[in-house]
Amino acid sequence: MKKALASILSAGLLLGLVAQAGAAPKPVTLWEDATGDADVAQGLGQSIPAGWDLTSGEIAKNGANLEFTVTHADMPPAGSAPEMSRFLWNFTVNGKPFRLTVKSVDIGKPDAVGGQTTERVGRADVQGHFRLEGECETDASLPLQRVNCPPLEYLEGSFDPASMSFTVIVPLKSIKAKPGSLIGPGGEQICTICWVTHVAERSLNNTIIDAAAQAVSYKVPKK
Repeated sequence: MKKALASILSAGLLLGLVAQAGAAPKPVTLWEDATGDADVAQGLGQSIPAGWDLTSGEIAKNGANLEFTVTHADMPPAGSAPEMSRFLWNFTVNGKPFRLTVKSVDIGKPDAVGGQTTERVGRADVQGHFRLEGECETDASLPLQRVNCPPLEYLEGSFDPASMSFTVIVPLKSIKAKPGSLIGPGGEQICTICWVTHVAERSLNNTIIDAAAQAVSYKVPKK
């Protein structure tokens, strides 16, 4: 009887170790932001209830992908207000700059000014638009400076109003990341992290709805 009990306990311990070894890494929170300040930097002490009030951003590794999840204090059933706003997250991978652009709805239109997004023409993303962009460049040749961030890839993602969040799935290969790579804060291109209004993919830093700053870096785990 004792031998049988010992065998059962040993088997249970082994299964527990295997389950623990195979568990996915926990998400790591990279930034947090106070609630009630999504008011286009007016200092009103209240938020516009449209899915723009940022509270936190985290990254988790899931197989060959990184999952960027952004949580808010509120979110309407359809996600954030469409077309008039976009979310930006500038980050680096071992020092190389990238940017995520997210919208709840995107109807592709020509970029008459920048000319770098013609591939969006005729493309309609009505369940969420998730775009990976390369290094942003500021063109100061015109009286009104513009920032151009070349699109690299359209990503999978989803809005989840129930949890007041959206998640973007970024393949490691798309950002040339591997175990040990550091996902660090990016430079300020319009903002570092923010919801901002836009017209024809053009935004001004004085129309930022809510902004945050990445406090820590994320080291891609081995598993």
